[in-house]
Amino acid sequence: MQDPPVAAQVEPAGPPADDIVVTGIRSSLANSARVKREAQQIVDSISAEDVGKFPDANISESLQRITGVAIDRSGGEGQFITVRGLGPEFNSVLVNGRIMATDNPGREFSFDVLSSNMIQRTDVFKSSVPQLQEGGIGATVNIVTARPLDQREGFHLSASVGGIYDTMRESVGPDASAVVSWTNPDKTFGAVLSGSYTKRMNQADQIAVDGWINGRPDIISMVDGQPSLITGTDPRYPQEGNVNVPQSLYYQRVQEERERINVAGSLQFRPTDNLEITVDGIYSKFDVSGVVRRMDNFLAAPYFEPTFNENGTATSLGMIGGDFVNQYPQFVEDNRDRLTNNGLNAKIDHVYNTTNRQSDSYQIGGNIKWNPTDDVELRFDASMTGANRASPNQYLVIGALLPYSYQFQLDGGQGLPSISFDNAIINDPDLMRLHYMAVDRNTSRDRGSEFHFDTKYDVQDSILKSVLIGGSYTERRKVNRSFNNSDANCTYCGYQVPIAQGLLQDYAWGDLLGTGDSIPPSLFEFDADAMIAYLNDPATLMIPSNGRTPEEQAAFAQQLLALPGGPFAVREQLRGTVNVQEKLTAGYIAMQFGGDNWAGSFGVRVIQTDLISSGFDTPVTSITNTPGDDTLQYTYGPATAISVRNSYINALPSANIKYNITDKLIARAAFSQTVTRPTLTDLGVNNDFGGRISVPMSSGGNPNLLPFRSTNYDLSLEWYLSQVSYVSIGGFYKDLSNFLELQTLPVVRFGRTFQDTRTRNGQTGYIRGIEIGGQYAFDWLPGFASGFGVAGNYTYVDSTVERDQTLADYDCGYNGLSPHSANGSAFYEKFGISARVSYNWRSDYLRSCRSSQGRPRNRSAYGQLDFNLGYDITNNFQVYVQGVNVTNQKVDEWSAIEERYLLLEETGARYNFGVRVKF
Repeated sequence: MQDPPVAAQVEPAGPPADDIVVTGIRSSLANSARVKREAQQIVDSISAEDVGKFPDANISESLQRITGVAIDRSGGEGQFITVRGLGPEFNSVLVNGRIMATDNPGREFSFDVLSSNMIQRTDVFKSSVPQLQEGGIGATVNIVTARPLDQREGFHLSASVGGIYDTMRESVGPDASAVVSWTNPDKTFGAVLSGSYTKRMNQADQIAVDGWINGRPDIISMVDGQPSLITGTDPRYPQEGNVNVPQSLYYQRVQEERERINVAGSLQFRPTDNLEITVDGIYSKFDVSGVVRRMDNFLAAPYFEPTFNENGTATSLGMIGGDFVNQYPQFVEDNRDRLTNNGLNAKIDHVYNTTNRQSDSYQIGGNIKWNPTDDVELRFDASMTGANRASPNQYLVIGALLPYSYQFQLDGGQGLPSISFDNAIINDPDLMRLHYMAVDRNTSRDRGSEFHFDTKYDVQDSILKSVLIGGSYTERRKVNRSFNNSDANCTYCGYQVPIAQGLLQDYAWGDLLGTGDSIPPSLFEFDADAMIAYLNDPATLMIPSNGRTPEEQAAFAQQLLALPGGPFAVREQLRGTVNVQEKLTAGYIAMQFGGDNWAGSFGVRVIQTDLISSGFDTPVTSITNTPGDDTLQYTYGPATAISVRNSYINALPSANIKYNITDKLIARAAFSQTVTRPTLTDLGVNNDFGGRISVPMSSGGNPNLLPFRSTNYDLSLEWYLSQVSYVSIGGFYKDLSNFLELQTLPVVRFGRTFQDTRTRNGQTGYIRGIEIGGQYAFDWLPGFASGFGVAGNYTYVDSTVERDQTLADYDCGYNGLSPHSANGSAFYEKFGISARVSYNWRSDYLRSCRSSQGRPRNRSAYGQLDFNLGYDITNNFQVYVQGVNVTNQKVDEWSAIEERYLLLEETGARYNFGVRVKF
């Protein structure tokens, strides 16, 4: 029986010597079926088709073909996984049985940082055993890299050279990888080294609403030919109850360059039959540099003559411009205390945003396996890991207060919202003015080390087959630091300071999402460095704005220039510091039993968690309104160092039983209790503030969070028809408590009601579901037809949730849970042809209960068609092409009900192509 590949125990999954050797797609499917069949617990697996050839270029895109697994994408590429309705933060991802540090703010693992060419197998454990590391209530995923003593003896090389083509960018980037291995004839010493380099240019086009505001905002109605301001308490308000109005409507194009370098290696030494030493390491460097171009139409109260449907959704509303203000000056004067910009709230913003993700991560480990006797096995494993991330970004906004009023329409044609516009005005460079200029360079540093000692004693001639006892110690520290110019980002707010000639250039959208002439045909872009140089120029800083006299402006400019580096250099903001250290001490005992046609195990794992969360308290001393806008500006007092300690103990029992009804039919049952600890950065003591006059916002950490706990029950039935083919059905039930969720709740601070976003405990409920999967090779058919095969799965998930605090008008479920998900593949492998076409689909789901403006964010059902095609020119050379999202499916999001539009996004199709060689 194969033991689970935990930190000290990663077993090869190749076919036994007396099995028929299969290659390519069949080899991958056969190995995956073997892992599933022989495992002690409920597990699914994806195996490499050959050395250096995982089924997909992206690991997570292969995993979505496992029952119960769905993925989230970044830039059209798989990044995170959801298992059985539980998102990435609830799934523990190990590399060779060890935690690998991540450049993300939390624990969630980004699959886009690793190249698939170094992967031998990836296992998804859906039931737990005591010797498996805790942390995943959805699943534990173990990525296994190549081991030299699992390879053939001698020297071997597998390499590929090709390109990546994205249809949205119409450009090709390089894609190259290689795996080289050597093992001596006695297979007592071996080495394997892999490396890869990719550079991809991608694009995402979006039309989006930045959330819906729920409440009773001020509106303006025409009464007897004159404007009248109607507040939410006025009996003339046109709607009973709360209404929902959009925060803004924007058009956006994101263009990125993604460059990834991966290196992995392993040395193995087996000096005797009972001693094996392994040393391995992984290094990944992943840099994403991007430019975001956005035209933003901000919608602020009071809204002019809005209309609402029976659901309280705004179907149209107006923004008052200079024409209205000039026509009704007395109205503006009478209501000045409830208006911004002297009553003018029609504006246009041109945003140029540079976004960068500069990250690297590594893991180094060593493992000793010793069998002092035939019945005793000892393993010691030690490793260290680290990750770094820097995000140097610039967010620059220019725009204008408009001389005309404009109208928002929820259905502006083609199922998209629209804004009326005068292109001659919104793209007139002479009307553009400086506004908001933010520069930041946030950093994240993750370091960890872990030590495992595992023992196994085999019992002879007994129903008790073995006893496993072990322990581990893990230490991890994550430090996030915030560097920005938040003390000067509003230097030019108010749309008053002109822009020097030559700084602005036209950028044409082309046909953005097929909208044609229904949106402005272009917007302004500019060189960010040249613009910042202009902003830093003392002559520009001396231009009077916001009612200052020349003398007052000169004093204001000197104050800004006296800041370290000037107003547009970054300075550390101590209030954003997150410094969390976590120490885990664990021990376990497990016993394995078995008979002629059954096997089982039970045991318990006990873990003590100790953590220290450190940071700074920076009190808010004043809150002011931004000139020319309704955003809020905060002034902070001196920073004071603070720290909070927390500790707790969890005992996690588990039991698994496997019964061979026949030699082909296997029944399984499992019980376990599992926990997911709060993500490290959610445990910070940090607080931050922002938002607008109508919706003040705050966010931060919560160092007193407790782990999310789940009691799990599983049943499954597996029917194996051949080495490759099987059908399985399973059911699961998870009883959840202390659910961890990012929530946005109203909190009163400084005399205002803030929408406060942070992770909180509190939910209880359950998730239950059914999984059906299988794969079948038509080997029994004659001739050409024997190369065909199919694979597929379907998962149904049902849930209920009880929250301490919820939305009055919307019953939130669990984030990331799609009730239905399915995958189907057909493949052909014969005569040198290797082909597979796959369709992955998931039903609509809740991305966040409280997202933009504290309202739900939902995503519509999404299906994607992919294919792989290869042809063996000789036994050593193959040409290939892979297509991802070849039908160019778009992402569609909405808030609570589908009519409240949030996003339409197009990322296009992606093709990998090239030649592969092996010898």
